[in-house]
Amino acid sequence: MDCRLRSYEIRERFLTYFEDHGHHRLPSASLITHDDPSLLFTVAGMVPLKRYITGELTPPSPRLASCQKCFRGQGLRWDDIAEVGDATHQTFFEMLGNWSIGDYFKEDAIRLAWTLLTEGYGLDAARLWPSIYPEDAESERIWREVGVPGDHIARLTDNWWQAGPTGPCGYDSEIYWDWGGRCSCGRANCRPDDECAGDRWVEIWNLVFMEFDQDETGRRTPLPKPTVDTGLGLDRLVAVVQGVRSNYETDLFRDIVANFAARSGAVPGSQRVAGLHVLADHVRAATFLIADGVVPGNEARGYVLRRLIRRALVHGRRVGLRGGLVPGVAAVMAIMGDVYPEIAENRELVESTLGTEEEAFTRTLDAGTDRLAVLLDTGSATIPGDEAFRLHDTYGLPIEVTAEMAAERGVAVDRAGFDAAMAAQRARSRAAHLQVGFEGGPQLPDTRFVGYDTLEADAAVVRIGGSEETEAVEAGLADVVILDTSPFYAEAGGQVGDIGELRFEGGRASVLGTTHAGGARLHSVRVEEGTLATGIAVRAVVDADRRSRVARHHSATHFLNQALREVLGAGIVQRGSYVGPEHSTFDFSFNRALTRDELRDIEARVNHNIRANLRRSVDQMPLSEAKASGAIALIDEKYTESVRVVDFGGWSRELCGGTHVNRTGDVGAAIIVGESSIGQGVRRIEMVAGEAAERRWQETGEALLSAARALRARPAEVPERVAGLQEQVRRGAKELEEARRRGGGLALPAVPSKVEDLGGVAYAVLLVESDADAQAIVDVIDRLFAEQLGGDGVAVVMGRDTFAIKVGPAAQARHIRAGDLAKAAAQLMGAKGGGHAGFGRGGIKDLVQRQSALSGIRDTVRRQAGGDEP
Repeated sequence: MDCRLRSYEIRERFLTYFEDHGHHRLPSASLITHDDPSLLFTVAGMVPLKRYITGELTPPSPRLASCQKCFRGQGLRWDDIAEVGDATHQTFFEMLGNWSIGDYFKEDAIRLAWTLLTEGYGLDAARLWPSIYPEDAESERIWREVGVPGDHIARLTDNWWQAGPTGPCGYDSEIYWDWGGRCSCGRANCRPDDECAGDRWVEIWNLVFMEFDQDETGRRTPLPKPTVDTGLGLDRLVAVVQGVRSNYETDLFRDIVANFAARSGAVPGSQRVAGLHVLADHVRAATFLIADGVVPGNEARGYVLRRLIRRALVHGRRVGLRGGLVPGVAAVMAIMGDVYPEIAENRELVESTLGTEEEAFTRTLDAGTDRLAVLLDTGSATIPGDEAFRLHDTYGLPIEVTAEMAAERGVAVDRAGFDAAMAAQRARSRAAHLQVGFEGGPQLPDTRFVGYDTLEADAAVVRIGGSEETEAVEAGLADVVILDTSPFYAEAGGQVGDIGELRFEGGRASVLGTTHAGGARLHSVRVEEGTLATGIAVRAVVDADRRSRVARHHSATHFLNQALREVLGAGIVQRGSYVGPEHSTFDFSFNRALTRDELRDIEARVNHNIRANLRRSVDQMPLSEAKASGAIALIDEKYTESVRVVDFGGWSRELCGGTHVNRTGDVGAAIIVGESSIGQGVRRIEMVAGEAAERRWQETGEALLSAARALRARPAEVPERVAGLQEQVRRGAKELEEARRRGGGLALPAVPSKVEDLGGVAYAVLLVESDADAQAIVDVIDRLFAEQLGGDGVAVVMGRDTFAIKVGPAAQARHIRAGDLAKAAAQLMGAKGGGHAGFGRGGIKDLVQRQSALSGIRDTVRRQAGGDEP
């Protein structure tokens, strides 16, 4: 097993291996499933290939291979640490896979997989255990023929795959990696088919053999073209190849976790480290979702993304995170940006989206913690269950956070009451779902929308409360309010909802956002002064400046749509959009990147029509008449029989319910600031308009002048000078990498050292006297740990400027912590150190104290292990 392989090498080795065996390499599809309405996200490598597998489309080759971006998070729970954040589970992951559609079958599939694992990656065959369906004699025969002993083949009744009650189905065969007896449930001869409760076995590859067609009666007949569908999780494979127990210790995650650890109060070895894993996973997942076109919202994909971001923020607060989520994006980009350029191209969008969501939710979360503080100050020994549920439901404060903060004050939480309130809410949710399905909508009062004509209106509060109706909301609290009349535009069609104020006698409430449910407009409000109650009169006031900025961007997006059709052809199909006050995005079907000339032409056409100051007209007409008039409609949108058509001077004409400027000249100007891919065959253009465009021009001009001054060049010479500097940096980076590799390739051992047994814990020390940087030391300790300690025990590698310590699971079980050892040793040598339970590192300032530090490490390990001095 080559523990020095990096994740990008492991990924590429898989794809190249299957290419060499006649497979066509497919690019990763988007996380958004455009052709499968049954799924919100791409959850497996086979999802983009369904139409090939069913025969609906002809594949480019009967043999296919890919590394597919996947996301599984529709069922996110606030307290889901038990899975996401443990050693092997993430929401976002990469699925390696190979497929045979009517070509090879079990024989070749098994042999290809086995050869790649044992020869391509050098995994120990004795630690690979395949599983089969008990009746699948053919797979058992093939596994025996490739060299797997019969007693290493597990038999699981779960090794049967089918898409549904009818259709393709067949046996599958999983491949498990054995982490060794020290990780088992404690029973002798633990096996994958023993339903082991330990973490000894990790599934790394699943080979699915679709060979039958099952009908309604359960009868199975052989398929005319049997299909092989395999899935190999890259994250788990990298962990196995690199010899680390947790996916979060691999180079796919290590630097992301370190980014959050450096900005938090998480203590190595504590339960809060799982929170760092959640942060790393969720920010990585959010980065990919946003880059692929998902916008935080209250429905479908947007709701999942918003929930993901909020869950990350909650865990950030639990671990004492400073600086928020956005700085973690840089670590994600550094690891994944070269492999998936779409995330690097959309970095600004990712960071701005995360920042906006964080700012909005932090206010709500702050209100929740303030409310909790009030409850704790009452002096009661217990927080009532209904209050704990209110903190969860209204403020997004997880019950675990409530309980933790309460415990610090010696106060208990009525968990039984909380669970009862939660169960009641779920019952109401189910009832509302049935009502929507069978009676045409939940019983919410309709709101008369007047926001096309005015930004202020007198209204009455007809309901307060989302999932549970209440009579009033006091100052400092937040809730959902429905008015009989409203000028607030509700989030729809890509346009954000309005914000503003509700003013009433004796008080006011901030409107933080507006959505809709059926004919009702749901105003998310926070009461600033007084008490907002059902039945009272209010003055509803929209934030006029923000509405104007949103309108400029929405109208500019219409202009962009028309200009795209003129430059690229009328076949352009809109796939989505986001329209906000600071920028807009427009997603459309197109199979290549736009050239610089095309983008210039498109932007010029938009601004030409802005300067033409075309008048806007709005008409309500039958859908058939609107389409006949040439109005652009969204291909996937479901329209009512009567539709609203927005027309600008006969040039731009679309079906749209959003808010717009009166004349094109009101937009001022528009600038295209980005064009990128967000998935296979889908492009995105980002644009700024109005004041945002002015700011962009100013910022760009100032940046150009600053760069010119720094380079002592004229502004027109800056690109050429920068290109020269980039070339110098590339050469320097190459030289550094070569030097690092030379350092990492030090022969083992640099100074001979035997492996000691300290109370049952294997212990090895290696001194590196040559100049080796921190990365070289890490490379060496990875090899030492794997080659001399077999993946467990305690390894120490000491250079002249830096050192590293690695501790395996069995040693950790004896309370030996690498981070604690590194911190103490570094202090002794006049420097700083730290880390987590499995890995620690530090600096060396006083080389004279190196031997004393080594003695201290050895004494601590011996003491913790319970061993005697030899």
